[in-house]
Amino acid sequence: MSIETHPSKAPVVDTSAITEIAEGVWVLPDSDYIPMLPNIGIIVGARATLVIDTGFGPDNARLVLKQARHLSGQRPIFLTHTHCHPEHGFGANVIAEEVTIIYNDAQWSELQEKGTTILRMFRDQMPMLAPMLNGVEFVRPDLRYTTSLTLDLGGGLIVELREFGGAHSRGDQAILVRGSSSVLFVGDLIEERHFGVIADNESHVGPWIDRLTGFEQLHPEIVVPGHGHMGGLELIANYRGHFELVRRRVGELRAAAELSEAEIVDRVSAELLHRYPDWEGRNWARRTVADLTWPSRV
Repeated sequence: MSIETHPSKAPVVDTSAITEIAEGVWVLPDSDYIPMLPNIGIIVGARATLVIDTGFGPDNARLVLKQARHLSGQRPIFLTHTHCHPEHGFGANVIAEEVTIIYNDAQWSELQEKGTTILRMFRDQMPMLAPMLNGVEFVRPDLRYTTSLTLDLGGGLIVELREFGGAHSRGDQAILVRGSSSVLFVGDLIEERHFGVIADNESHVGPWIDRLTGFEQLHPEIVVPGHGHMGGLELIANYRGHFELVRRRVGELRAAAELSEAEIVDRVSAELLHRYPDWEGRNWARRTVADLTWPSRV
């Protein structure tokens, strides 16, 4: 069955759909596969709350903060973003004075270098949604880290922010929540039933496979992808599998020395689309294959 992505729906966070997936771990879900609407996490401990992503534009950021306040009362609120792409956090500046923002150093440097260009690109390519990005500014985080940062939110909820960059973006991070269950928020390093987005020259298949292998070693019970339905370890394995299929087939065809690099891209792209007929983002299948050819992305 193919996925209905509801392209006519605006990516407005639906706070009525909020779900508690483990004790103190709440998700505003991307249950309808609406483009530009991510899964958003609100982790509520006895002492503090962590918000993971705020959605597309300032209005969504305000909605997410209002929901976080409803759940956590007057507890301090930390905010982090899985990476620096617009649907995950452009617009958080409007709530910056009410939260403590945490980025890893790579994410902050990427946002400084690319933020304005990305913002312009999204406005130009999606004119119908461009008004949702009005008022976006890029504010300096209150806390930065390298490698990992652990927060004790109280009540037995420990969250660990970890760098996993070099796959989908330079500053990718995952957030592991340990409490009644272990929950891993992975951002767009996994998009359920969607081909991996090779966004620019800092996105690569080889490191992506390594990052997914690293996720498996964390043994999460629940995996929250950037977009799509939540699941368990099978989400990680399935996503790793589509990248490994491409790497294996490109290697086999190159070793056979019967096709040009461009022909390899054509062949393996067709095989990938056939193998995953119900996945969205089909244009990214070709970019995935091209990343492994020489010269890359032919």
